[in-house]
Amino acid sequence: MLSINRINFNTFQASTRHSGATSPAKNNRLLIFHYNDLHGNTDELAGVMEAGKTFDNNASSYDTFMFSGGDNVSGGDVKKNEVVMDLMQNEMGVDASAVGNHEIDATSDGLSEFAKGHKIDFVATNVKYDDDSPMKNVTKKSVIKIENGTKYGLIGAMPLDFESCTKKSVQEDIEVMDFDDTIEALQEEINNLRKQGIDRIILLSHTGYENDKKMAENLDGVDIIIGGHSHSVVDGAKEGENIVKSKSGEPVVITQAGENGKYYGILDVEFDLNGVLSKISNKLITISSRKSPTIEYIKEQKLGASPTVGTIKEIETMPPNRRIKPHAWANLIVDSMKFELGADCAFLNAANIRKVPTEGKLTERDISESAPMKNRLIKTKVTQKQVVDAISQASKETLGGTTGEPGLLFVSGFTYKIDEKGNLLELSFIDKKGRKKPIDIKNPSEKITYTAVYDDFTMRADGEYSALAPKYPVKYYEYDKDTTAINYINKMKNKDNLKFVNDNRLEIVQTSTQPQQGNNNQKFLNLTSPKAS
Repeated sequence: MLSINRINFNTFQASTRHSGATSPAKNNRLLIFHYNDLHGNTDELAGVMEAGKTFDNNASSYDTFMFSGGDNVSGGDVKKNEVVMDLMQNEMGVDASAVGNHEIDATSDGLSEFAKGHKIDFVATNVKYDDDSPMKNVTKKSVIKIENGTKYGLIGAMPLDFESCTKKSVQEDIEVMDFDDTIEALQEEINNLRKQGIDRIILLSHTGYENDKKMAENLDGVDIIIGGHSHSVVDGAKEGENIVKSKSGEPVVITQAGENGKYYGILDVEFDLNGVLSKISNKLITISSRKSPTIEYIKEQKLGASPTVGTIKEIETMPPNRRIKPHAWANLIVDSMKFELGADCAFLNAANIRKVPTEGKLTERDISESAPMKNRLIKTKVTQKQVVDAISQASKETLGGTTGEPGLLFVSGFTYKIDEKGNLLELSFIDKKGRKKPIDIKNPSEKITYTAVYDDFTMRADGEYSALAPKYPVKYYEYDKDTTAINYINKMKNKDNLKFVNDNRLEIVQTSTQPQQGNNNQKFLNLTSPKAS
C-alpha cells in the first residue's frame, strides 16, 4: 500500500544541490522544487526565486531537482524573456522545464534566441518540426539527469490545444501531436530510457491537470508528472485524485502550483528498490508578490531604464482568478483602447492581463509587462447582435464551466450584468456623452453598429470569442494595448496621483444559493483556463 508520508521541509540538512556523489547510487528519496506558469512576471518571480534559493541552501544529501511546468515567459519581447532565463539559471538553478505555449510567443526563432547560452533543458516529446527548425536547437525528446549516482529520465509534453491557444503566426514550423499520438511518443521515449536501465521517469507537462491524469493512466513507466497550463492548485496527495494508477498499475503522482508565482511546490517522494513510488508528500507554499530591487536592477542593466509614466497612489490587486472577476486595471486598459483609437467601444479578453502594477512609480515597462502578448489592435464595426452574442458566449462558457475558460470580456462603452452561471441579464451602451442606452438582449439588432477596438487574437473566427469575427472591413494597428495605455495615462492631469478603482461596469450577481465558481475552499482549484491566450 502506498504510504502518504508528510515530511517537514525545515528539517533538511544543509548542503548544496548537485554537489556530487554524497550517497550510494539508487538513493531512495527525491525532493523536487517546482513551479509553473509564471508568464514572465518578474514581481511574482521574485518570491519564487527567494524560495528557490532557500531550497538550494537547505537541500540535503537526498536527490534534488528544480523543475518548471512551462510558460516561464510571456509575450514576444526576446530581451525580456532572456532576462527571465538568466534569473532561472543564475539565481535559481532550474534544471529543466516543459515547453509551454507562451515559450513560443516570440516564435520558435525567438525561443531559440532567448534560450541559447543557458543550460536549462527544455523537454518536449510530443512535437514535430522540420530538421532546420530552431526548435531543434532548444528542445529535447528526453533528458537523463544523474543525482548522486542515480539516473532519472525526463520527458516532456507541450499543450495539446497549442493550435487554438496561440497565434497562427507562431505555429508555422511547429506541430504538437494530439492525445493519442502524444501517448505513443511518450511511451516510445519511456521505453528507450528503460532500455538504458532508467526506472525513475518524470514527465514535465504543459497540457493541463485533467490531461495529466489521463496521460498517467495511459502510460507505463512514468512516476511523477510536474504540470502546468491549467493553472490548477494541486496540494496534498490523495489516491484517486492526484495519485493515479499507471497502465501497469503502479502509482503516479501529479502536481501543479497554480500560476503567476502565487505558490511553489515541494514534492518529496521515496522509491522502493524497483523504482516504484512508495511514499509521497506534496505541499504547496503561498508566496507574496513584490518588486525585487535585485531583479529591477538586473532588468535595467539588461533592458535599459524605463521612462516613468506616473505614480499610483491606490490600485486593486489582481483577483485570485483574473478570468472570472473584473478589476480596475483591466478597465483602464480597455478604456485606453477605446479612447486612443477614437472608437465607440472596446473589448478585452480577461486572460490577456497578466500583471497589475503596484503602488508607487509606474513605468512604461510596468504597463508593457501587464499586457505582454503583443497582439495587433484592430478597429472595425460590430453589430449590436455581435456584442450580445460575444458577451453571452464568453460569460456562459467561462462561468458555466469549472475552469474559467476562456475568460470574461472586459468592456469600454458598455455596461452589463450576468448571473453566476454566465447568463446575460442586462446590457447597455454608453455613448460619447455618457448617456446610458439599454439594449434589448432578447432581440438585438443586426443593423445597429458600433465602431469597436479589440485585438487580432480576439477576432479569430476559430478562436475563443468567435462572435467577434469581423463582418466589416478591418483596420490593423502595428501595436498592442500597452501602447494605448501608456499614451492614455500620459495625458491624464492626475497622472502623479493615480487611483484605480473598479466602477462595476461588469456585474456578476448571485441568483441562487450555490457558491460561485472559483471557491477557494476546493481542494483542487482551477484558477484559470487550460487555454491561455
